[in-house]
Amino acid sequence: MEPEFRHLGNTAPLYQIVQQEIRNYILRQGLRPGDPLKPESELARLFGVSRNSVREAVKALESTGVLETRRGSGVYVRDFSFAPLLDHLPYGLIQDQRATLRELTALRKTLEAALITDAMQVMSPASVTALRETLETMRELAERGEGFAEQDRQFHQLLFRDLGNAMLLRLFDQFWLAFHAAVPPARGRTPMDAYHGHATILDAILTGDPDQARTAINDHYIGIESKLADDPPEEAPPPTETTTEAH
Repeated sequence: MEPEFRHLGNTAPLYQIVQQEIRNYILRQGLRPGDPLKPESELARLFGVSRNSVREAVKALESTGVLETRRGSGVYVRDFSFAPLLDHLPYGLIQDQRATLRELTALRKTLEAALITDAMQVMSPASVTALRETLETMRELAERGEGFAEQDRQFHQLLFRDLGNAMLLRLFDQFWLAFHAAVPPARGRTPMDAYHGHATILDAILTGDPDQARTAINDHYIGIESKLADDPPEEAPPPTETTTEAH
């Protein structure tokens, strides 16, 4: 039997070509999540490539959430999920760092400012208490001249937690990871400066004024944008509580 697909003049690595062939095959056959893929040997014969090329392509498609291997059962089409894409987001965003990070910060600012009114409307007393406690920890660390990266991360998660949108929270978290992986500790922006920025946001929330909250968020990110304009991003280690400055 002749291979169903033939390679065209393509300079991409063979396993990448096979990835696309597998995607096309899934679409052509109308396979749905949970449907099994043909065995590796049959796919190799179908595409006219080696089993090793198929194996590499399948592994790549597993990493992007298209396929899953079930031990002792075979390879299956997965339910679509943004999760694998978000897992790769921090690495992708820190390429072409300077321009990308400015755009990333502008996007974070726009999303948070746009969503804060809805977030305030559904914010629970438990989340308000958690925000107060997180801010108090920020203050204590700032008074000692210490950064508070993990508290910063938690604060922004708490702001929008009660919206009940897990994908949004994960997106914000991956933005945070990408930013802190690429930006070194801020020069000219002390931990106390960062604390006051967060305190202003919480004060606006406690007064129930969404316009003031939006202004506080915008002002908070304007300071970060100024930092990016002054200092080009450098290579930095992945963010941790002890090595990363708060923003």
